[in-house]
Amino acid sequence: MLVYAIHLGFHGAGAKEAIFRAVGGWLKEQLGFGLHPDQLRRDGSFSGHRGDVSSWLQIQATTEAEPELYSWILKNPDADVRGRQWITELGLKLYADTANVSCVVKTEEHSTLVAAPVAASRPRVIGYVISNVQQSVNADFSTSVPGVTPKSAGEDLDSYRALLAEIDRPERESPIVLVSPTSDGEYLLSITELQDRLVGLAQVVYLARDFNSYDMAEIVGQARSVWNGATNLLLPPGKSGFVRNRLFLSEEILRWGDSEQERISRMLAWVTSVTNIAHLRRRIAPEGVVQLALRRRLQSVRDRSGVLNASQLKEEIDKATRLATEQAEWIKTLEEENTRLESELSENKELIAEERDEARKQNFLVQVLKNSLESAGQGITSHLEGEALLDIACSSDPPSPLECLDVIETVHGDKCIVLETAKESAKEMRHFTHGRRLLDMLRRLATDYRSRLIQGGDSEARMVFAKSEYAAKESETVMANKGLRRLRTFPYESEQIEMERHLKIGSEDNVAKTIRVYFHWDAKRGKIVIGYCGEHLPVSSH
Repeated sequence: MLVYAIHLGFHGAGAKEAIFRAVGGWLKEQLGFGLHPDQLRRDGSFSGHRGDVSSWLQIQATTEAEPELYSWILKNPDADVRGRQWITELGLKLYADTANVSCVVKTEEHSTLVAAPVAASRPRVIGYVISNVQQSVNADFSTSVPGVTPKSAGEDLDSYRALLAEIDRPERESPIVLVSPTSDGEYLLSITELQDRLVGLAQVVYLARDFNSYDMAEIVGQARSVWNGATNLLLPPGKSGFVRNRLFLSEEILRWGDSEQERISRMLAWVTSVTNIAHLRRRIAPEGVVQLALRRRLQSVRDRSGVLNASQLKEEIDKATRLATEQAEWIKTLEEENTRLESELSENKELIAEERDEARKQNFLVQVLKNSLESAGQGITSHLEGEALLDIACSSDPPSPLECLDVIETVHGDKCIVLETAKESAKEMRHFTHGRRLLDMLRRLATDYRSRLIQGGDSEARMVFAKSEYAAKESETVMANKGLRRLRTFPYESEQIEMERHLKIGSEDNVAKTIRVYFHWDAKRGKIVIGYCGEHLPVSSH
């Protein structure tokens, strides 16, 4: 079974030495003894032990000219799972000041009784190589290597536009792992640790703690967005330009394990399931090293044929023939194995794609229902039956502002009062296109905002909303104008109540994109009172 594959490029005068030091240190751990630098660079076989586990190493090399090629194949049985053998193929190609490293990790099961799953992890040797290159003053990663450092987004609208351009970039060959913070500003996957494990495989992009998920969805698209601790795996664009994705909600990530290492391991497994085949095809294969060595040997025989006698020439040709026969058998075996692996992976990817599409539909429905029904108590009153709520959730069109008010009044009527003036203003907003965002903001207003307002006042409650979503009061120029104040005054409990607090979506003079919700806090009854839900009210500058 193919577990892990990677291909890394480096440049600089110090790259070669950094890589050989990493390989030497890794092999010393695996064999139980160190190899002389010359032994790392020529053909040979070695046996050793890592604790109680035996290990076997095969080295192939051809260094007569550039490019120099090296192959190290390490085999060892699994320390815990009887009947399983691990195979690590490490390849190195050197020319001028450029170095390419490939690593393929596979398992072979020698018994049908082996059923223990394989946990995804980055090979120790790749960690050593990356660390050595990062610490070297004369070595660096090639520009084609993705994910050397994490990137951020969500600081402003331009960052979303830049992210969208990168997601859709036709030349992008590696996945993007988009990570969002929870409502508490925490990341369920350590950004630094995650990117460290995904160097060369995927680019980690984390969203700022105060990012606006609605702005993101409007620019990047709902399917490519994340929120509340979720992570989205965005695959490279297909031939048609379509970008597939796999969304992991926070609840699913938490089920991966209590520790960040367990969660990162699971994310690494998802990433490598996408990248393994592409990196496997680019690997510096052992058979390729042997082929090049064979060709160079034959060329050397031709060059020296004039000074070799018949016996010496026959001996050289016999050696080359044996190598060619062994090489042909090796290639045939590897081709059969690779064909099987590619077939299995292709089938698995199709199954995953189908399951992902189905899960995405279900997750979207569940998320909408959770947002709408949260804190609903024992049930829904007769104003809006459950079937009607499902119709709103399943509809491809966003709910109208009036439907949003009806949902909130029905589900949270014990916490929120919707005045007739609010419903009348909402009726004029039939063309408003951000109904789902409005419904979520009203839900937060009636639940989280109200709870925090009771416990800690407005300074605490306003944290429920982004700065662009909430205003605690109007400007002094507005409140100094009697006509403008009158527009913000609504009848409640036989009184005229001025409502300055309001929720905001958009700032354009466009009823399809902009809306304002003015409300009052009735501290005595402990209820939110919504007096207006309509177009942007006039201000002194208009």
